Amino acid sequence: MSLSTPLSAFGALPKCLVAAALLAVAACATPAPPRDPGPVYVPPQPPPVEVEDPEPVDPTPQPPRFTGLIPPHMEGRELVRAAILLPFSAENSGARAEAIQLLNAAQLALFEHGTGDIVLMPKDTGGTASGARQATQAAVRDGADIILGPLFGTAARAAGDEARSYDVPVIAFSTDGSVAGNGVYLLSFPPETEVARVIEYATRTGLSRFAYLGPTGAYGNIVRDAMDTESRMGGGSLVASEPYSGGVEAMTSAAARLARSDTGYEAVMLPEGGVRLRMLGPLLPYHDVDPAEVRFLGTGLWNDPETIREPVLRGGWFAGPDEAARSRFVASYEAAYGEAPSRIASQAYDGVLLTLHLAGARDGFTRAAVEDPEGFLGADGLFRFRADGRIERGLAVYSVGRGGFTVIEPAPRSFEPAGF
Repeated sequence: MSLSTPLSAFGALPKCLVAAALLAVAACATPAPPRDPGPVYVPPQPPPVEVEDPEPVDPTPQPPRFTGLIPPHMEGRELVRAAILLPFSAENSGARAEAIQLLNAAQLALFEHGTGDIVLMPKDTGGTASGARQATQAAVRDGADIILGPLFGTAARAAGDEARSYDVPVIAFSTDGSVAGNGVYLLSFPPETEVARVIEYATRTGLSRFAYLGPTGAYGNIVRDAMDTESRMGGGSLVASEPYSGGVEAMTSAAARLARSDTGYEAVMLPEGGVRLRMLGPLLPYHDVDPAEVRFLGTGLWNDPETIREPVLRGGWFAGPDEAARSRFVASYEAAYGEAPSRIASQAYDGVLLTLHLAGARDGFTRAAVEDPEGFLGADGLFRFRADGRIERGLAVYSVGRGGFTVIEPAPRSFEPAGF
């Protein structure tokens, strides 16, 4: 029987004989033990290599670096990315409308002055701090070199907190001075700058005794404190202050108290605008304060057509931006969008101009470059940032006339050497 005989060939043999036969076959098929292969050849080993100790690793976690957003039509270019954070979906309709105007102005600046290598990245804050934080994170992921906005103070603070660890400067549009500093710069029109300019001019014309008649609250406090500081620097003083809280009744009572005071004030600050200014202005003459003898002063809120409509305010002074520069911006905006820009839309325009300047600067988007003491020229004239994040503007002084505002001292074309 051969080893290839199938198991079915055993037929009806008893199972015990079949098992015995299989064992016999297995025994016959056992292979011979393997041959001794002899000694194994081992190739010579290279000499040991001395390995230097690795460089120590900094245990401090570093923020991730992002390649940045690259639009398809801008492939292959060295891009500069500017994120603009605005409240496009805010609950307040006025905030949403302002966001559109600011974005329009930013796009206008890019169209008029852009080099083709600037990417403008709009991000929605929703008008909240949490929304600004998320928008800033998205901007950083997209490779933002600079952040323009947000609009509100709480949002600007949140954006600054997020951007700071990436050394991305934030150029905010808020007037809340408490959020400025440590990488956050305010491109707005702080009232203290306007007050300082008009008080300084008034002091040089011979006025030295000033009074305050205005609202309580943060804005009024800033104005009154700036009056006190600037008047003392010029050798004068704030000799009377009558704040009020409320409407025409509260205004009337405060005006009466100021009229009865015997402090001998030569000028009075009325920090209101629009309809409220037209309510406040006539109250002093009603209580026998003669505008021909006491100079009425204002803040940037006076830069409004409503001011011209109030005869009592004629001859009053206030500080405002360079009208020639502002007029050029307004004309361009109206030609592009068919409507006049809002009062603060120019800040976004200037934010893009600043981005273009920094993109070509030796120091790039560093704090040293942003705080250039020579300043920058924008849609509202000359401006520069202080080390504490606040802005200094080159403002003109205006007088209110029958048909409009007249420049009585033009805005400066350059800054004095920085003293801060």
